[in-house]
Amino acid sequence: MIPNKQNILWVDCIGGLVVGTAVLVFFRQVALLGGLPSAIVIGMGVANLAYGSYSLFVTTRKRRAKVLVEYLSVANLSWLIVCVFIVTFNWERVTPLGILHVIGEGIYVAGLGAAEWIWKNELFD
Repeated sequence: MIPNKQNILWVDCIGGLVVGTAVLVFFRQVALLGGLPSAIVIGMGVANLAYGSYSLFVTTRKRRAKVLVEYLSVANLSWLIVCVFIVTFNWERVTPLGILHVIGEGIYVAGLGAAEWIWKNELFD
């Protein structure tokens, strides 16, 4: 368990920024290993960077509005739906490793979103 619930926001933003950067740097390898089109992999990387940037913006506010934390949570929960669509619409080509990557990311991010939603009253100032 996270000792300080405020740290969940740091885990979220750093994770989005690191994963987004890694996916964009290694998009060819990720696409090849995952059996996904490069455009989708690049889109996922850009989405992670955009989300990580917004999350960093929210995390570093001295006074955080509750609605900003709610947006983070909903975006995270929605990402699982996007990931399921990515796998579903690429079912003929996606590899088991690609499924593990995309669905695993969706589950991880949705878990963060669920925690943020549950703790939202403690995460805003």
